[in-house]
Amino acid sequence: MNSSSKFAVISASLIWLAGAVAAAVLAAREGMPGLIAVAVCACAAMPAVLTILVALRGRRWPVARKSVIAILPWIALASGLVFVTGGFYSPAIATGALAPLLVLAFGWRSHVVEVCIFAILGLAGSLIAAAFLNGTLDNAALDMFSGVLSVNAILSGALLLVAILQRQSADVAAATALEPVRAGPEIDEGKPARSGPVMIVDVADDGRVRMVSGEIDAPVKPRQKEPFVEAFDTPHRPKIEAALSSDGTRLDVAIGRSPLELIFDPHAAGMRVFMSLMEEADSEDGEEGEPVEAPVDRASAAEEALAERTAFFASLGHELKTPLNAILGFSDLMRNELRGDLPEAYREYVELIHESGQDLLLTVEDILDYAKAESGHIRLDLEPVDLVASSESVIAQLSAFADRAGVSIRQKAGNEVWALADARAVRQIWQNLLSNAIKYSPRGAMVSIDARAGASTVALSVRDMGAGMSASDLEQVARPFQQGSNAKGRAGTGLGLAVVKTFADLMHGKVIIDTAPGEGTRVRVILPKAELEETESAMLETTSV
Repeated sequence: MNSSSKFAVISASLIWLAGAVAAAVLAAREGMPGLIAVAVCACAAMPAVLTILVALRGRRWPVARKSVIAILPWIALASGLVFVTGGFYSPAIATGALAPLLVLAFGWRSHVVEVCIFAILGLAGSLIAAAFLNGTLDNAALDMFSGVLSVNAILSGALLLVAILQRQSADVAAATALEPVRAGPEIDEGKPARSGPVMIVDVADDGRVRMVSGEIDAPVKPRQKEPFVEAFDTPHRPKIEAALSSDGTRLDVAIGRSPLELIFDPHAAGMRVFMSLMEEADSEDGEEGEPVEAPVDRASAAEEALAERTAFFASLGHELKTPLNAILGFSDLMRNELRGDLPEAYREYVELIHESGQDLLLTVEDILDYAKAESGHIRLDLEPVDLVASSESVIAQLSAFADRAGVSIRQKAGNEVWALADARAVRQIWQNLLSNAIKYSPRGAMVSIDARAGASTVALSVRDMGAGMSASDLEQVARPFQQGSNAKGRAGTGLGLAVVKTFADLMHGKVIIDTAPGEGTRVRVILPKAELEETESAMLETTSV
């Protein structure tokens, strides 16, 4: 939530608090006992107090927790007022609009539909209850109280609506000034290509820098606890500020000799900004007369070492797959009892043999895929792939593994999501992400997987509620054969995320990891979206077969 939206939410809450006090005073003058007036005033003021608390102190809280604390009390208050002050004829019905308006003002767009449903259900329940249970109180003081609060709700709602409209106009301006985030680099010889290190800046909801990691050779130096826009020259600040209020954009800024690329990735506590320099594609190496013999020698030695390691991995993988296929084949034959019934005591052992073999097969395939990618021998066939259908098959494959670990899997995606990708690579990505999430989740936890489509890209994601990773862990797991400190002796080669990133890069995508110690991990893979014509042709081919 940006600073203007926060100001609007707090101002609307303060208006409501002032109105609640005024309503209690007027109700007391109409004959309401003092203690009852104070109690009613406290009940009416509680939602506003909680909303201000969330706006000021809830920056690092999960969105689900913030929405429960700041929104549900408004729904309960509106339902209760309508029930006791006239039902269909109660002016307090106007208070039912405050909860959806607050959700939009906070910027929690993904929760708007469910909050509207809860608000409608709450009002409908109170109206029905007032009609059939005759719970309406015929009291002049209470009518005065509800009437003042209704006017108060109109004033507060108007302020929130103005803030929402201003935010939407800012988003439209940002959309016209900024490019949407693309899944990967475009092949264009005339366009600058990203090169060199990346600086990652974590920006809080109020626009101030929370953390900076990495360095780039550019005249931009974000500083902690200072506004992020102040790191740029004045002409660039309006676009940067608009990007911070968006739902994820890409922006190129002309700074120095090379353009600076900024990718804005929103998360629960603010915005993560990836900054990297772009080098001109037609620049020539050795332009300044630097010696080239030594780098050539080092390059040839590195290529030779890479070839030897790749050959070793490929040989090892094939040597392991040969007996492994026999183990899986015979264990599957025994599971199906094709040669006769097995004793009850041995059936569990056969299941364990088969499941362990499947786990080992995933590890061997990771080794082979990584070896092929390093040698450049891997070939991908980009075609329309339904991410949801691919995830369903992987869930079925890993369900036994999840049951043994005591972890449940929740599929959040409902409709088809088509990516322009390689079907086998997408399946490998799902397998690695889901098996990692199950492995690092505590018993009784839930792993959520999802797939969503945007304007030009699609995203698949897997989220667990495990131990999470620190910044040093993230740097470590990005390298092959490395595991983070949260592994705690768990089995694995440390290739899972390396293979995921390799496949994402080959399909012109990218990998985004949201994690923190004690808060779990969410891994998203952004891929290009399949065009409508390609999707329709793929569906026709599937149905014809």
